[in-house]
Amino acid sequence: MKSGKWTAFAVVLAGSLSASGYVYAADTSGQDAEQSAALNPTQRISAGWVESDRDPSVLINQIEARRAPRTGLVPFSPIQPVRDGYIAMTDAIYEAVGLRLGLSFHTAGQYTTNNVQGTARYGGATDMDFVGTWELFNRGTPTQGEIGFGVEGRWDYGLIGPQNIGFSSVASSGGTGNTYSAYFPAFILRNLYYRMGSAEAGWVFRFGKITTDAMLMTNRHLTPNTTFLSNAGTGMFAAGFADSGPGIAGALYFMDQRAYVSGVLADSNGDRFNFGRLEKGDFYKGAEVGFKIFPRTEKASYSKLLVWHTDGTYNRTGINANTGQSGWGIAGLLSQELTADGKTVIVGRYGKSFDDAAIYDQQAALALLKYQPFGKYSFDDDALGVQLNWIDSATDGARNETSIETFYRFPLFPDLDTTLAYQAVINPANTTAFDSAHVFSIRAVTSF
Repeated sequence: MKSGKWTAFAVVLAGSLSASGYVYAADTSGQDAEQSAALNPTQRISAGWVESDRDPSVLINQIEARRAPRTGLVPFSPIQPVRDGYIAMTDAIYEAVGLRLGLSFHTAGQYTTNNVQGTARYGGATDMDFVGTWELFNRGTPTQGEIGFGVEGRWDYGLIGPQNIGFSSVASSGGTGNTYSAYFPAFILRNLYYRMGSAEAGWVFRFGKITTDAMLMTNRHLTPNTTFLSNAGTGMFAAGFADSGPGIAGALYFMDQRAYVSGVLADSNGDRFNFGRLEKGDFYKGAEVGFKIFPRTEKASYSKLLVWHTDGTYNRTGINANTGQSGWGIAGLLSQELTADGKTVIVGRYGKSFDDAAIYDQQAALALLKYQPFGKYSFDDDALGVQLNWIDSATDGARNETSIETFYRFPLFPDLDTTLAYQAVINPANTTAFDSAHVFSIRAVTSF
C-alpha cells in the first residue's frame, strides 16, 4: 500500500475514533431518544417494518437519536466543537426547508491466519453513508410523506477490503466483512424513493430505487455496522434478493403494531450502480409477515416469515443474492428478548431456496446478544455477541461451511463506537487448501 493510502486510512480511523452520534442496534429508546425528539418532532415516527440501519430511513433516525452524550472509556471527545458545528448546520437546514441530513462512517480492518495462495491476509475498508429525508407533506405526523435518499461510498486500504478477504482470501461463502469492500466508482446513489406513512399510522409504503435486502428479513440485532460482521451473520442470502433498483414496497399493521404484513415488488435486474432494467419485465416478489411473539419491552423486534419468488435476470447473470435463475424460496427469523429488561436477546434464522435461484441453497444461524453485559461496570452502549452460522452454498462442488463469530462493542470515546471481533471459519466452502481460518477484526463507527 502506498503511504498516501495509509495516511487516508489513519485520517478516517481517527475521525471514527472521535466523532459519533450513532444509535446502537438495541438501544433506541429512553432519555437520549426523548431529547432528540425534542429537537426533531419526527424522531419518533418509525421507518416502518424495516429494522436494518442499512436503510436510509432507519439510519437517519439512529444518527439523530444518539446526539445525547454517553459514557466512554475515554471520558471526552477530541473534536466535539467540530461535531457541534456540523449539528448546528444540519439543524438550521432542517428548520429552513425540512431536509434532514446524516453522515455515517464505518471503518474496519481485518486479518486472517490462513488464506488462499497469492491472496492478501489483511486489509481495511470504509463504508460511508450520506442519507437524508426531505419532509414534504403532513410534517411531524404519522402520515408524513417524504423523499428519502442514500449515497453510499466504499473504499479499501491495502490490496482488498475485509469482505473480499472473506470471499477471496479465505474462500468463504459466508464472507467475513459484509459491506467492507471498495466500489468502482467509489460513490453511488444506492437509494432514492418516496415514502409515506408509518407503523403509527398503521400503514407505510415507498416506491423508487429501493434495496430489498435492507427491508426483508432484517433484524436490528444483526447489522455489519454495529454487531456481527460476516455476510452470513448479518443477512439472509438464501432469499435470492435482487440488488438495489426500481421497486415498490409497503406494509399494514395490526394489533397495535404487534403484527404486520408486508410486500415488495422489485426489478430482478436491479443494479446498485444504475437504475436497473425495468423494461425487461423481470421481477422479484416477496411477502413477509411479522409478529412480536412475546415482547418484554417496547424495543422488541419482530419475528418474521418470508416467501419469495424471482423471475431471474434477463441475461441469467447473478447479482447480489440471486444467481440469475428463476425460482423461489422461504425464510424465517425468530427474535426474542430473554430478560425483562430486553438486554439479552436470541435470534435464530433459517432460509431455503429452490431451483438454484439464490447463492445459498440453505442458510441457518443462531445468535445470542447481551447489551451492557457487565452490569454496573458496563458503558451506555456496549454489547457482547456470539453467533453460529451454517451455509449450504449453491456453488457446484462447494463444501458446507460453518462459522463462529463473536464481538465486543464499546464506546472508546463518548461519541465513538469501537468493536473487537473474532471469526472461526470451518471448512471454507470454496477451497480445500485448509480446513479452518481464524479472522480478527477491528471496527470503528462514527456519525454526524
